[in-house]
This record gives sequence, C-alpha cells and structure tokens, in this order.
Amino acid sequence: MQLALFPEKIDRKVAPTNLRSNRHPIHRWANFIAGYSPEFVSECARDAGLNRGDVVLDPFAGLGTTLTQALLDGFSAVGYEANPFFHELATAKIHAATGRISPGDVFAVLESTSEYGGNLSDIFSEDALKFLKKMFANDDFRMLAGARRAENLVSEADRPLFRLVVSRIMEAVCLSQTDGVYKAPTTRKAGKPFKVALVELRRDVLTDCQDILPKPDLTAELVLGPASQLGKGRPSTASLCITSPPYLNNFDYAEMTRMELYFWGYARSWSEITERVRSQMIVNTTTAPSDLKRQHLKFATKLPEGEREFLAPIVAQLRERRDQKAGKKDYFALVYPYFAQLLEVLQGCHRVLKSESPIHVIIGDSYLYGIHIPAGDICRRLLEVAGFDSLQQVLLRTRGERWILAKREGAGTPIGEYHIYGRRN
Repeated sequence: MQLALFPEKIDRKVAPTNLRSNRHPIHRWANFIAGYSPEFVSECARDAGLNRGDVVLDPFAGLGTTLTQALLDGFSAVGYEANPFFHELATAKIHAATGRISPGDVFAVLESTSEYGGNLSDIFSEDALKFLKKMFANDDFRMLAGARRAENLVSEADRPLFRLVVSRIMEAVCLSQTDGVYKAPTTRKAGKPFKVALVELRRDVLTDCQDILPKPDLTAELVLGPASQLGKGRPSTASLCITSPPYLNNFDYAEMTRMELYFWGYARSWSEITERVRSQMIVNTTTAPSDLKRQHLKFATKLPEGEREFLAPIVAQLRERRDQKAGKKDYFALVYPYFAQLLEVLQGCHRVLKSESPIHVIIGDSYLYGIHIPAGDICRRLLEVAGFDSLQQVLLRTRGERWILAKREGAGTPIGEYHIYGRRN
C-alpha cells in the first residue's frame, strides 16, 4: 500500500488533533489524544515540495504519526522518543509502513497463547504486581502474562509489533476506566475477553498490511532517548521538521503509561518510572524529578536575557501562589527548565535541517494557578533565537475551556493552540 499525499487541506481546528487517525491504516493501531492528524503531516510535506527519499524529522516522535505518514508518503524519517513504551509502538508502526514486519507470525504465537500458571511474582516486581492486579480479572491477567512469556517466540524484528498488539489487547481487557488519559484503578469499566480483543485487532492489522510493499530505498530511524540528543554528531540531512513538544503542565507521559511500563518491565517501581522515564523527558509537569526542579534557576541562564526578563515575574507570581494554595504545586520550578530544554531541542533541529528547510511546530499555551503562560508566543521567539526566520504563528483553536468554569481559577477565556512555522536560515 503506497499512499499518495492526502490531497485535501484539513480544517485548522482538526490539524492538531488525532480525530482522524482512526480512519487511516497503521495509524489506527495506536494513536494518542494529543497527537496531530496524518493529513497535517502530508500537507506540510506537500507544501515543502519534498522529493522521494527526503528526510522528515520529528524530535518528539510520540506514537510515530510524523514518521509513519512520512514513510507512507515516500519519504525517509528520523525521530527521537524518550518514553520506551511509546518508542516501541512507534517502531512497530514504522516497520509496518516500510513493509518490514511479519504480522502473521505475531498472531500465530498469540493465538496459541495460554494462561500462565506459575507464580506471577516470577514475572512482575512487587510494585508492578500490586498495581496490575487492580486492572484485570485474574484469568485475563494470566493470559496477558502468558503472552508476555511468549514474546521470545517471535523474531527480534517483530517484537515491537508483538508488544503493540499485546498492549492493545491489555487496554481492551482492562477493567479500570481511563480518567482523561490516566488509569483510575478504582473506577471500573467492562472489559473484553482476551480472545475477542485478539480477533478484532488481528483483522485490522492484517487488513492494513496486506498491500504494503517493502521500501528498500527509504530509511527510518527512531532513537530511544531525549530530544536534547538531537544534532549531536548528526549531519544536516533533514529537509522538513514536523513536531509537537509536550505542552507545559498538560500530560505526564510517564504516569499515563504506568500500566504498560510495569507490564513490560521498563520500570519496576514508581521511583524507577521517574528515574528511567521522566528524567529523559522535557520538564513539563510537577512530577518531574526533584533534582531538576531544585536546579530550575540554572536553566534560566540557558535562556536569552529577554526571555529571562519576560519569565521572571511569572515565576515569582507562581512561587507566591504556591505558598497560598493547599496543593502547593511547584509550578514555578517548571517554567525555566521547560523553555530552556525546548530551546535546546529547537537548536538541535536547526543543526540537523538543511538550509532553507521548513519547520512546523504545534504548541499550546497554559494556565498555572490562573496565570497565563503564552507558550505559543515564547516558542516563536525561541525559534528565532535558534536560527529560524520567516516565522508565522497561526491560531488553530482554543482549548482548555474547563478553566473558565466558576469553580476554577483562570483568566476568563480559553487558551490558544498554535501552528508556528518558518524556515532554517
């Protein structure tokens, strides 16, 4: 299956959402509420006038929308992703887009899977087991444990797809409701039987893969690690960058994948989730590692003087409000690290992109204790500092309407979500 670039331009309000992803092959296997649409990727590539094999870059790859669609459209791709679970799923989709998977082998193993009859503590850590037992009926949990034990029966190349399929089944059989994006063990929902979820997913995956041909002329690389690594020793080979950094105080991408991080053994405890996963991510929530928050003033020195002066009163206000609030959230300690790390990534993008290559960034503003953080405006200025010009900032939609409710402390209006684009000078 070789998909042409999506011919139509999409509504600006739809571009920064995943509302259309479930209608597209491979993308529908795993996508995230905060992700943008495959059509947006194709639109950016079309506007850039790329040639087959040109490299598309995404330093915050997430579940691989940019890289997968770039490959389907006939371009090579490179990206970075710090969450090991997201990295695994994105890798599976990338392999599928290039025709380098054997889905039949994966499903053959899973169809012969049986319940694990041994001691579950032989597979899962104490903390993981305590958490996971709240999520599943005993029989389904033992089927999932059996599937994990069967992973070594598939080839190394097919293990990302194996983990994607099992993780999707795990989500289907889970009895815990998702509250926003986080699993709430005390809130129940109906789960599907393991075998039913397997059959449904098998149909979708095999249908999507049946006409995909190998693309030996295209390359795909997804680095497991922080976006801050971008540009270190990598030549200027990319012709287009499309990305969306984590929004300030929006989602904790480690906590929202806690079930999967425990199940696959990426982390054995809550502290290891912080140590192994959060520490690799851009600082964007108060659950960031404590040492990074304690050093937040050091990050201020990495920002241009003008941005430090702009952010200083915001940080001071947030610190003052923290002391007035019952929750005492350390929002003040996020501001400098977030924007300093964002600047570092944008500078890395500049190093990796070829001269005159375009960059597209989707980013949203934030309210912290009722104080507006104009992340869109700041990101545009940081792009200029990083060496990009011809910059345009377009309001895509307003979001966060919950902040205008009387019971919340907000500025009285929703916050903006923006598409910022320009070129490497």
